Amino acid sequence: MEFDRRTRNRPTVTAFAPTLLSNLLPLGGVLWFDWRIGEVLAIYWIEVAVMLLAYSGAALFAERRIVLEGRNLFLPGVNRGKELSESKWGDNPTTINLGGSIPPIYPRNIRIIVMSVVWGLGFLLLPLGSFGLYPVVESIVSPSLIAAVLATIGSHLVELRREFFATKRYEDLSAHMVLEIPCRVIFFAIVFLALATLVGGFSLFLIMGTVREVFGVVPTRGTLEFFFATGVVLGKLVVEWSRFRAENDPDPSGFASWFVPFDPRSE
Repeated sequence: MEFDRRTRNRPTVTAFAPTLLSNLLPLGGVLWFDWRIGEVLAIYWIEVAVMLLAYSGAALFAERRIVLEGRNLFLPGVNRGKELSESKWGDNPTTINLGGSIPPIYPRNIRIIVMSVVWGLGFLLLPLGSFGLYPVVESIVSPSLIAAVLATIGSHLVELRREFFATKRYEDLSAHMVLEIPCRVIFFAIVFLALATLVGGFSLFLIMGTVREVFGVVPTRGTLEFFFATGVVLGKLVVEWSRFRAENDPDPSGFASWFVPFDPRSE
């Protein structure tokens, strides 16, 4: 059965509302709970890590075989110049039935899942150490921070259940296609953080100079962190809205199209 994106409805702001609200929580934390930018980044980093693990679990149920022909993006665990074993990736794969209404899992997907998790968590842990966020992550014990983490995680789990399991989309995706979703987000997060640090830091420096010259005052650290956090939150919302369009729009375009996993059947 081929998955037809044209049967999907156009995405609406109302359907996007839970994700919007959960991603605005960190900004509220900066305003009302004196969070630093480190807390905001740590929350989003934890969310992306949980997203990777959640989609890795979902990839166990992916039914389609991985097709390498025509692909220009290769995740860890697959090789551009190496053919997949026909005995493992043929039309009659080994399955493990879990019983009830739970779909079977496919052991052949385990290798690419493990490799992608190792790669993804490695990339996530690298900037955490580089930006000194380990102490911040370890200090997440306040109810407000825990609530924000749980809300953002919950929104992704609800989305995964609705978009992947409720529609039986696992029948139409390969493990590679499922894992592309969080891996593309991780790649963008790394690039965005690097640009935000360079461009955002330079912009804040210019703002400080301009405000000091025009108004004769120096912005407080809290004000600067609020503006920086706002930029991070807006960037995150752009990603979430693009992902939402990629999942729900029958014909996503622009930035949203980058978050659509490559389907060899569409070529």
